Amino acid sequence: MNTKLKMLGCCAALLIGCPDDNNKPTPPKTDGKPGYASKTPGYLDQNWDHETRMEWWYTSQGSRLLPYDWFLALERPDSKELVSSKENLEQYRFVAWPADPKWNPDGLPVGFVADKDAEGHRHLGFTCAACHTGIAAYKGKEYLVEGAPAHHDFDCFTAEIATSMQKTLIDEDKFSRFSKRILGANAKPADIIALKEMLTRESTKHEQRVKNNYIPHLNGYARLDAFGSIFNEVVVTAINEPPNVKPADAPVSYPMLWDTPQHDRVQWNGSAVNPGIGAYVRNTGEVVGVYGDLIIEKNATANPPVNFKHHINIKNLGRLEEILTTLWSPLWPEKLLPAIDQTKAQHGKQLFEADCISCHQAIKRDDPNRKIVATMIPLPDIGTDPTMATNIVTRLSKTGILEGQPVPPLCKLDPNPDKFAPQSLSLQLVRAGVGGILQKDLDPAILKEGFLPFREAARKAACKDNCDPATDATKCLRPPSYKARPLNGIWASAPYLHNGSVPNLWELLQKPEKRVSAFNVGSWEIDPVKVGFVTAAEPATSSFNTALPGNSNKGHDYGTELSDQDKWDLIEYLKTL
Repeated sequence: MNTKLKMLGCCAALLIGCPDDNNKPTPPKTDGKPGYASKTPGYLDQNWDHETRMEWWYTSQGSRLLPYDWFLALERPDSKELVSSKENLEQYRFVAWPADPKWNPDGLPVGFVADKDAEGHRHLGFTCAACHTGIAAYKGKEYLVEGAPAHHDFDCFTAEIATSMQKTLIDEDKFSRFSKRILGANAKPADIIALKEMLTRESTKHEQRVKNNYIPHLNGYARLDAFGSIFNEVVVTAINEPPNVKPADAPVSYPMLWDTPQHDRVQWNGSAVNPGIGAYVRNTGEVVGVYGDLIIEKNATANPPVNFKHHINIKNLGRLEEILTTLWSPLWPEKLLPAIDQTKAQHGKQLFEADCISCHQAIKRDDPNRKIVATMIPLPDIGTDPTMATNIVTRLSKTGILEGQPVPPLCKLDPNPDKFAPQSLSLQLVRAGVGGILQKDLDPAILKEGFLPFREAARKAACKDNCDPATDATKCLRPPSYKARPLNGIWASAPYLHNGSVPNLWELLQKPEKRVSAFNVGSWEIDPVKVGFVTAAEPATSSFNTALPGNSNKGHDYGTELSDQDKWDLIEYLKTL
């Protein structure tokens, strides 16, 4: 193998654990048209019509993974099969969808979008829907669940893109086929050379990103360390400080999105606040992590003296958040799954109201005025894996070109200094990057109206009460915690706990030391009894080992003292939420 190819961090992962040609689900039959499947999932009643759904799935955020025609032309690393083939995308558990003349003319999977730059060139990107759309399958039937956690293997997919670029550069036959697909059979030699030079630059960028986020064990299906990736994109790539790199070693399940705009704080650790312009802040940060390509540059002759280059579509982010406010959580689909035992559920409701509701408040899923106040549980009390929560509040980075620069007002939290020191909390640098983007590109009226509510909410969320302004920022931060949220739609959001370490509700109610320690994730097939997804090894699944770092299934021992019958009755009630 070529030496440079060996350096690609997740290339080894592709060889040892990511899906290969012998580990694919049987693809659905097609009608001969690209992207068309003869069978598509049904819908649940979540308050979205077809046009709303399509707009949510296929409105670009400004994410750009690679040139769109390259996506269509690249071959998989070790075969002539195209990376973009329907069969290849389905093995990663992306949700296939038929072509739609208005919204999805190329028949892309849900959440894949062609983003256009100023010159009209298209780039493949992702929307929120790519990671927050689920499938509930049972005995040959499938229903799509809007806002549910995705089950795909995003890391291995993007690693395959990077590896495919490398193999295309070093394999003359592969490059020849790639070039013909992009430029045609009669391309000029100069154009072929220019294409190879561009491919080399893009390949190097993707290779570095994979290496930055590499960890020795695979995250597998249904999980991603989005925060780790976002942090690396800002503190390593955006400010060009390679020594700041740290592995993205705290993968978590994709959170469910219903009721997100109605929460005062979101994310597993409650670190993102919603008041004011909070939705713009968290959504802009999300796009930074999925190829928004933020670059921060110093410019001593300009005012402000730092430039924030990116291609994030701030206006579209506002529209997508507006759509999300109308989403309802999914009800247990009795047209798909066995009927709920209402007698058991009634007893389960009594147990829930006695033992659970103090953390998991009850809400009316379709109330347009519903508001949810986060219940934050400190790590010593919840006892779940600490990696995600502690990474965010303890990671420090060199500030590089931002050293001595003013801390943007949008992200300044008391008692942070007015200017960046040589070292800062990485979280503060991420806020600086997002703040710089929004202060430059957000509608001034929206920024003015939403600035103070966001600042105050962010300060209260991050800092201890009555914190001395002279105290170091790292000592002022609240202790790491995880958020408890309402459990409406919980049936569609397995596996459970923030890191996906418990496969179903039955296991969650077992004493932590007795919970299953190894199982498979990735299946869309519902287990309607234990309430989760089937955990058997099958194509397009991966093994979850709770003994690995970041994968602990301990903690959240609430309800574990109940009798077995009470546990089953409680589970039956949870189906009704």
